[in-house]
Amino acid sequence: LSVQGLGSGTVVFGVHIAAPGLAITPDSALDKVARERLSTVYMPGWKLTMLPDAVVEAYTLVEGRDCPAVSLYVSFDEATLEVKSHETKLERVPIVANLRHDKLDAVVTAESLAGDAAADYPFAQELAFTFKLAQTLKARREVVRGKPENFNRPDYNFKLDGNHGGEPQGDERVSITTRQRGAPLDLIVAEAMILANSTWGGWLAEHGVPGIYRSQASLSPGIKVRMGIKPQPHAGMGVAQYAWATSPLRRYVDLVNQWQIIA
Repeated sequence: LSVQGLGSGTVVFGVHIAAPGLAITPDSALDKVARERLSTVYMPGWKLTMLPDAVVEAYTLVEGRDCPAVSLYVSFDEATLEVKSHETKLERVPIVANLRHDKLDAVVTAESLAGDAAADYPFAQELAFTFKLAQTLKARREVVRGKPENFNRPDYNFKLDGNHGGEPQGDERVSITTRQRGAPLDLIVAEAMILANSTWGGWLAEHGVPGIYRSQASLSPGIKVRMGIKPQPHAGMGVAQYAWATSPLRRYVDLVNQWQIIA
């Protein structure tokens, strides 16, 4: 994520996504691997990646590198946080820092971000703006949705002690800790991804380019989320359309949609 123009009246909020779709082509050897697996599979202390580790490492947005990215820049009125415009770019982005939940959730709190004085950690001003923006975007979605999203259930972190990041052998001790959903960094990332997926979905439709969409006709009991190729409202999200496009290294639908965005 990036923030430009604080204090100018117009803030440009950037969402930058790794761009394997620039090099992996349909029906190539890597495409066949990804299409066979369709998704990264996560389990406590380990994961089976959709793409080989070397490919993930080549494209993931790592601190200190200039990385190929598909970037969405959304311009917001700084006072009202209304969207003024959006632009998509293919570019090489310098990654200044990777901010990690496990190290920062206890530091980057709602209280520190809402305080009058700038908090004592890097990017405090930018994080304070993005937290306020995320809260606003969530509130607007909930108006469309008709009811608030429930974030009062905790998430659980699972860690295998003793395997030092290697493949599990089955005899490790499992540590289980709770993590409250809706923490500021959680909310910022979630709303940024929803903003990108809904904006890009609308942009594809505007240009008549097919995409793979998720939709939900209503929140009535039994109405499930469906996948399709037409942009339709997603009642659960509270958006006009929703196309997965923000995880092209770990979900095949996102890689396909990224090809469409690049096109």
